[in-house]
Amino acid sequence: MRLLLASTLHRPDSVERLRALSPDLDLVEVHDDPVFDIDAYADPEVEVIVGSRPPSDLGKVPGLKWLQVRSAGVDHLTADPPWDKGVIVTNGRGVYAVPIGEYVTGMVLRIFQPSDSWAADQAAHRWRGFDEGQLATIVRGKTAVMVGYGSIGREVARQLAALGLRILAVKPRPEVRGDDAYRVPGTGDPDGTIPERIVGVEALRDVVGEADLLILTMPLTKASAGIIDASVLAALPERGWLINVSRGPLVDEPALIEALQAGRLAGAVLDVFSEEPLPPDDPMWDAPNVILTPHVSGATQQFLDDLVIENVRRYFAGERLLNIVDPGRGY
Repeated sequence: MRLLLASTLHRPDSVERLRALSPDLDLVEVHDDPVFDIDAYADPEVEVIVGSRPPSDLGKVPGLKWLQVRSAGVDHLTADPPWDKGVIVTNGRGVYAVPIGEYVTGMVLRIFQPSDSWAADQAAHRWRGFDEGQLATIVRGKTAVMVGYGSIGREVARQLAALGLRILAVKPRPEVRGDDAYRVPGTGDPDGTIPERIVGVEALRDVVGEADLLILTMPLTKASAGIIDASVLAALPERGWLINVSRGPLVDEPALIEALQAGRLAGAVLDVFSEEPLPPDDPMWDAPNVILTPHVSGATQQFLDDLVIENVRRYFAGERLLNIVDPGRGY
């Protein structure tokens, strides 16, 4: 079986662990080739590709049966979906849950602890104590509404619940509480027991009214694009913060800017945007109470190796692969 490895594995022994799975594995490594062009790649014998995407012309790889992408989202494949041509696609669900969970937890603490003021006081050699408003706001007892409750949402919920936050979840199929995606042992919420309530997308506006934190981890699909529109933002209390670690197009960004400028929201933490890189003249840079980061919340990919190795093992064994993309749902 010929496998094209077009994605970097991060542990020194991961490639050798792959090779050790079977003597029948013909591993072609191109991930370190700076001039490699997937669109120019043509090999009728390749059966598996581990990388961001296949060649745009699948006729160049007629033997391709399975594509393992490194990203959790597959919206970059929907213009010409490989699954429509019979290729099994598996994604990186679960790989990014821990780093994104830690990013969100860190940002939640940053929101409610005046760390920026403390840093400014340190730089100015200024001592301001309890009686001058330099106290943190306790997060225990606050409510986080998770929009999307897959692997990332579940790990965010686990970490925030450990801080004492109340968790509510919104997902397209609230009756499906379990999650069978790849999961780092000891993380997440595989049985869906952490949220106080799990509701459907149709109840989003109602549940948003309870949120101190509205956290977006839902995949980008035709159904989810623009899900956080002006009406949802209007339902979010003035104390509420929006945190988006999913995809920018989930949010009506002009409506968000308007709400922030009008003081109808406490603030926003944004790691993703409709246009990336964010243009220098985009008004989001200067919107009040916004924390911007350049799509780095899931930059740590140290768990990708384990998913790839486990799925290749399953492929050789004829077992069901982890994280198979459902064409109907688009993730």
